[in-house]
Amino acid sequence: AGGGLSSSSSSSQAQARGVAAMAGKEAGGHAQQPTTRRARVLCLHGYENSAEIMRKQLQMAGWIDRFGANCEFVFVSAPFESDEPVTPIVQKFFPDDPKRQWFQRMENLPNGVRYVGLGKGLAHIAHVFDTQGPFDGVLGFSQGAGMSLYVASKQEQGEMLGGHPALKFAVIIAGFRPRDVDHQHLWEAQGLRTPTLHIWGAQDVLKYKSEEATTFCQEPLVITHAAGHKVPSVKTFDCDQVDAFFATTTNAANET
Repeated sequence: AGGGLSSSSSSSQAQARGVAAMAGKEAGGHAQQPTTRRARVLCLHGYENSAEIMRKQLQMAGWIDRFGANCEFVFVSAPFESDEPVTPIVQKFFPDDPKRQWFQRMENLPNGVRYVGLGKGLAHIAHVFDTQGPFDGVLGFSQGAGMSLYVASKQEQGEMLGGHPALKFAVIIAGFRPRDVDHQHLWEAQGLRTPTLHIWGAQDVLKYKSEEATTFCQEPLVITHAAGHKVPSVKTFDCDQVDAFFATTTNAANET
């Protein structure tokens, strides 16, 4: 488990329609023409999802068609297999795809919450950087968004990816500030310097967690859409803002 899938490989258009954890519309707008080397983006999936599922989410939402000229999206599965039965809506729309997660479970403690197995999840991501990197940035959805914040913050504080170039950006879709009790020091520093793009839906019942996650980022860019907890269709937000974010962060990093 955990092999990477690149958006540069050929695949058929996903036929299933998804809700909650996937986008619900076909791609919209015109694909961007490449202007420089494509940014390599490591995509971290949500809870009870996988590399295969997240690729379908981005494909059906139009992200790969719309942003693929300037971004190579690389997908990797988490190390832990999700226990059955998985959430019914995930099984309904992705019956034959692997279901995985970045840590085993949450354990309630007197002083907070522990993500059991988190260290293995982070080590798995570090291994992907070693074997498939370098990557210019990370993109995470839901649980994967929380992991993306961990990766960026731990790299800045010298706890991870020390032998790799600094991340140029992190895209946080339906994200949250992770609460593992052993990692709270990451959010007590001066704030995440890595440029972050935060995307969430107005109908997401967890959007308050996404809003809260921006408070420890130094210069967060926020884009909202009208739907819920999902990878949004490119028809539902301003793609030019995303283009500008990618261009600004990658070009600025290249000049330093």
